[in-house]
Amino acid sequence: MKAITCAFACLTARAIASWTTDASLPSHVVYAPTNPPAGLKMPVLVWGQTGCTYNGRVFDAFLTEVASHGIFILSNGTPNGPGNPNGVAETGSPNTTLHRAGIDWVTKTAGTGKYAGVDASRLAVAGQSCGGMQAFFVSTDPRVTAIGIFNSGVINATDPLPSKTTKPIFYFLGGPTDIAYTNGERDYTNLPASTPKWKGNLNVGHMATYSQANGGKFGVAASNWAKWLLRGNSTAAGYFTGTGPGTAVGDGWATVSQSLDAIKVTSLD
Repeated sequence: MKAITCAFACLTARAIASWTTDASLPSHVVYAPTNPPAGLKMPVLVWGQTGCTYNGRVFDAFLTEVASHGIFILSNGTPNGPGNPNGVAETGSPNTTLHRAGIDWVTKTAGTGKYAGVDASRLAVAGQSCGGMQAFFVSTDPRVTAIGIFNSGVINATDPLPSKTTKPIFYFLGGPTDIAYTNGERDYTNLPASTPKWKGNLNVGHMATYSQANGGKFGVAASNWAKWLLRGNSTAAGYFTGTGPGTAVGDGWATVSQSLDAIKVTSLD
């Protein structure tokens, strides 16, 4: 393998991230850097699956890529776990049990033993489709600092949650052919003007590019989101605020945003 001489945040998933499990949290798969440098602080992302399935490895390539940038991820479900027969219903009435279990566990475990480098003071919730709604509905938890909504949106158009959301929230949608497109667009519009928010559409449909190598363009976008909102990386911020090569716009995303200058995260890089 070619030697890597750049900062930790530029390493690739193939080089340094992997998944494992922990007997003290049997309901989740853990994605993290395989051999993190001494002293590395790793913020936390709790992730929910499409269809609210109990398979914690559905987004393996995608989550491995995000973890490779110094993010400690708890993915709802067990390795190759079962589907969820109630997944469709839960999209409209999200069950936040697994997200909350991950949050509870990591806030107690971070900073101790083999998790000494985990920093639960920086904790994002996110998910795709049904999992995105699990994340959104648990985001009112005061321990949550950022929200990522992937190919998802609230089913009930009159639900007050979007209009009450004040934490930084980013929407990653798959364009008009994404089944969640209309709901995601509506929710973004209903957010308060003062809420730091970003919305991007890439015309790839509901299942996007997650299964591509390193999660494809959604993997790039999600990694930059996590690096900015959790690690305070200024280069990653430019991915969302800029317009040239190496930005979301340069990657083909159609974007809108508001109040991003209100995002203040001390750099860990």
